[in-house]
Amino acid sequence: MRPILACTSLLVVFTSTACHTMKPVSLDQLNALGPDRAWVTESDLSVVLVEEPKMVGDTLRGYVGSHRAKLPSAGLKQLRVRVPAPARTALLAVGGGVAFVGFLVVVAGNGQSQIPTVTRGAPGDCDQHPDQPGCFYD
Repeated sequence: MRPILACTSLLVVFTSTACHTMKPVSLDQLNALGPDRAWVTESDLSVVLVEEPKMVGDTLRGYVGSHRAKLPSAGLKQLRVRVPAPARTALLAVGGGVAFVGFLVVVAGNGQSQIPTVTRGAPGDCDQHPDQPGCFYD
């Protein structure tokens, strides 16, 4: 049970990071992308999460926490947004499919049953050899 739990945990971690990536953008690209959030690195190297970011003139406007904020572009060092990563998502899907097929192969084994088959001998064999496989009495 532990290997299944470990594999599931790893899959969740990789899935959460594979479909998106952080991309640095310019202030001009921000309005064109229209992201829900932007991570802004200010000139003092502090990082601020801005919700609903929009460039109005030379000022970045949005919400920092629950407060409306205006950040002048002169004080901004870097702006990053979260964007889709289709190549990594496709790679994750293919890798997940291969892992699932491999799991099925391991579980199925080589096709031989591990359960012993019960064969009955000729009538009277159990009377002569009651300890042979398949001999049982109700």
